[in-house]
Amino acid sequence: MATTANMIRLYLKRRPQLLSMVNNGLCNYSSLARRLQKEIFPNSKGEFAAIKAALLRAAREGRMHDADWEKEVGKVLHSSTVEVRSDVCVVSSKGGIGVPVIATSNSKSGVMSVVDSSYAKQLKKKGFKILEELTMIILCSPKELEDTPGVVAVILNSISSEGINFLEIISCHTDTLLIVHNSDAVRTFGILNDLIGNGQK
Repeated sequence: MATTANMIRLYLKRRPQLLSMVNNGLCNYSSLARRLQKEIFPNSKGEFAAIKAALLRAAREGRMHDADWEKEVGKVLHSSTVEVRSDVCVVSSKGGIGVPVIATSNSKSGVMSVVDSSYAKQLKKKGFKILEELTMIILCSPKELEDTPGVVAVILNSISSEGINFLEIISCHTDTLLIVHNSDAVRTFGILNDLIGNGQK
C-alpha cells in the first residue's frame, strides 16, 4: 500500500505547476495540506500532519534537484542558437505533396509538411489543406540536449505562458522546430533569445 509521502509525491508530479510552487516556497504548506487532505483522503481526518510533512520534504528535495536541473538546462540553452525561417506554410496530407519540403512529420493521422509559402497556391489547387502566414523558428542545441531532461519543456512553457500557441512542434535530433503565426514570431524569437541569454548568466 502506498504511503502518504508517496501519494503526495505522485500527486505533485502530475501537477508540475503546483510542484514548482512547492519547490520554490511559493505556497502556504498548511493550507495546501488541508486542500490535499480533502482531495486525496476525503474520509480521513488524521492525515494532515503526514501530508504537511510530505510537502515540506518534497520542497527540500525539490530545491536540491532544481538547482542541479536548472544548471544543466542553462548549459544547454547557453550553447544553443536560434534561426528563423519566415514565409512558410503547413500542408496536411496522406503522403507526398510533390514540392520541396523544409521539414516533415508523420503520424497515424497523416503527414504534416512545412514548405515555402510560394508553393501554397499550387498546393491549394491540388486540394491540400494548408495553414498559411506562418514562421518556423528553429532552436539548434548541442548534443547534450539528448541527455538533459526538461530543456524542451522549459522552452515550451516559457513561450506558451505568454499566450503564444504553436501550430506545429517538430523535434529532430538536436533541433527543435516551432511553427507559429507570423504575428507571434517576433515575440517567440525574443523569448528564446532571453532564455539563451539567461543560460549565459
